[in-house]
Amino acid sequence: MSQSKPSGPSYQARLEAVLESVNDGFYALDADWRYVVFNRAAEAYFGVSRDVVMSRVIWEIFPQGLGTPFEGYCRAAMDQGVSTTFETTSRLRPDRVVELRIVPMRGGGVAITLTDITERKTADARQRLLVNELNHRVKNTLATVQAIAAQSLRDPDVAPEARERFLARLMALASANDVLVARTWSGATLHSVAAQMARPHGDGERFAIEGPDVHLAPQTATAMALGLHELATNAAKYGALSTPDGRVSLSWTVDGKDEFRRLRLTWRERGGPAVGKPGPSGFGSRLIKRGLASELRAEVKLAFEPAGVVFTLAAPLSESLREG
Repeated sequence: MSQSKPSGPSYQARLEAVLESVNDGFYALDADWRYVVFNRAAEAYFGVSRDVVMSRVIWEIFPQGLGTPFEGYCRAAMDQGVSTTFETTSRLRPDRVVELRIVPMRGGGVAITLTDITERKTADARQRLLVNELNHRVKNTLATVQAIAAQSLRDPDVAPEARERFLARLMALASANDVLVARTWSGATLHSVAAQMARPHGDGERFAIEGPDVHLAPQTATAMALGLHELATNAAKYGALSTPDGRVSLSWTVDGKDEFRRLRLTWRERGGPAVGKPGPSGFGSRLIKRGLASELRAEVKLAFEPAGVVFTLAAPLSESLREG
């Protein structure tokens, strides 16, 4: 009993239909550099019919491509099987920016996909401009607040220490802003926040900072920056950073599995003056404990051990706090 052939369009026909439906320009070259596929989007972009290019050598149709990185990438795909994706200004249409993906084809030849990304690049540039403007305004606002605070806190009834602490916290907030600016407000790494905090106090000479990549959302990065600033300020006034031989170890790990993964951070001071019994909890201690505990949903502990202050934090990884 004979079997009937499957009905419906052939694989080749289905493939051609898919290529015709996509918005990206697509064309393929055989091992002799002749066009074997040239879809409708490619016709529209290059302004030429496929009937004109099919079976012709690409360098006859596109001689301006010779001697360019495009030719080099095509030959790497043809001769070595190397795929490449890159962005470039279009040589045919200099006002456009395109992304080219060049991949080797099974059996020989190369396939090239062309995507016009001009609008996307323009939108990215506009977004960068807006972010830069936002950064400029935030810095101006912080500078204005700092100037107002400095003027207002000149009152003789205001303790110099209170004035210094307030202005220092504003500077810590500005430093956190600088870290966020560097990553266009997408957040910051815990290591970058820690390094920014350590810089005014001797950086690597006084601090040992170690831990895996952990990403902080913008608001979480600000809370972490302010918390670490308070720890460093207290260490500089009363703890390990108040003596030449004092040191601070700041380390963190990530442990657990899946939704139970947790960040565990430890701030440990050594080599400073003997630590006595702490007095009433001040604003700084409340900022360290409550600010980080609230923002990170963390368990925090500030211990005044004889050898030096130890601060520990344990927080679940979440959207505001995650690996990598």
